[in-house]
Amino acid sequence: MDSYKLLVNLPDTVVFLSPDLKVLEATDDYLKTTMQTREGLIGKDFLEMFPDNPTEQESKNMLLLRESLLRAIQTKKPDYLPTIRYDIPIPASRGGGFEKRYWEAVHKPVLGDDGNVLYVIQKTSDVTQREVAKRAAELEESKYKFMMNALPQLIYTAAPDGKATFYNQRWYDYTGTSAETLEQHSWQESIHLEDLLRVEQIVEKAMQEGTEFQAEVRIKDKNGRYRWFLSRSIPMRDKHGNILLWIGSAVDIDATRQLVLELEQSHGQMVELSEQVQQAYAKAEAERKVLERLVMKAPVFFCILHGPEHRYRLLNEKYQQLMPNKELIGKTVAEALPEVAEQGFVKVLDEVYTTGKDFVAEGIPVMVDRYNTGKPEQMHLTFIYQAIYDENQKVTGIMVCGYDLAERSSTKNEE
Repeated sequence: MDSYKLLVNLPDTVVFLSPDLKVLEATDDYLKTTMQTREGLIGKDFLEMFPDNPTEQESKNMLLLRESLLRAIQTKKPDYLPTIRYDIPIPASRGGGFEKRYWEAVHKPVLGDDGNVLYVIQKTSDVTQREVAKRAAELEESKYKFMMNALPQLIYTAAPDGKATFYNQRWYDYTGTSAETLEQHSWQESIHLEDLLRVEQIVEKAMQEGTEFQAEVRIKDKNGRYRWFLSRSIPMRDKHGNILLWIGSAVDIDATRQLVLELEQSHGQMVELSEQVQQAYAKAEAERKVLERLVMKAPVFFCILHGPEHRYRLLNEKYQQLMPNKELIGKTVAEALPEVAEQGFVKVLDEVYTTGKDFVAEGIPVMVDRYNTGKPEQMHLTFIYQAIYDENQKVTGIMVCGYDLAERSSTKNEE
């Protein structure tokens, strides 16, 4: 039996080292994975062959690798190295530099009859694909949470059994609670006692039937005061119809409820103002639809601008309605809206992108060529520019969220 041939053809990434960390042998899979040749690796100092990537701080983990190897030698027991980033040098024949990699490893000492360490076996697992996918998923989750926290409504999600799994920052800011508090106590503690039984019955019925539910309820704020909210939750299902989670929103309708009370106190005006009340409720319902189709159905205009050039990556229907004849996705603000750039708003975007500081505009006039006719018209808008950060706290884009004052004034006039 050719033991050597069996050794190097093991279907695994394994390298064999001497106690002074010189490379004695390696499997073919190890050589292929690390882009090394047997001639170039055997007899060399192991750590010198795999130095730190000098340009990437996250990859500078040679010290961790050395410590793990030495622990295995000193303790004469296997030592496990958890997932770390350790970039691999690319041979000059392939262009040089380093290739981004993530690894898990175990270092096992081989003892002689006298109990001393003869060899150290390193078995590695290249988990780069898994870790890159994991970090991409974490980035997407952070974007989702950022968007949910930026919305003006109280947003929440729940598991299929009704147990809450997420509250946005607006919820915490309004109620004055924390994630830890909500884990120990239930959402019911924020509900007015006079509303609690009714709401619980509505929720229970909806969960049993798997249907959306809606309820008007008083929710306590951080100062102990109650305000009326229109709460609605809809089930999200998989392709088989199974409920994956419940997505809910709560829209503040306290002003509307106060209007109802005033109308009830003035019977003479009840008939005349009844239509106004209905329209006020309809408006609250329209605002509630911010959860409809998640962000894309928001009752405010909303878009995401990517990069320092402020290129449109995402926008909702409300935003497109401001400029129905304009093609925006993929273009920069300066390209799509030159008239806006001329008014200095691109410079404001540059400032937000550079500093990360919010910019809030309330009811300011903006000239917009809405119908792409070359004739801009004046609009009065309230909006906010907020910087979007990546996992390294680097600004990657800007979120724009706001509303058209003329549209709201029109609604009020109709009322």
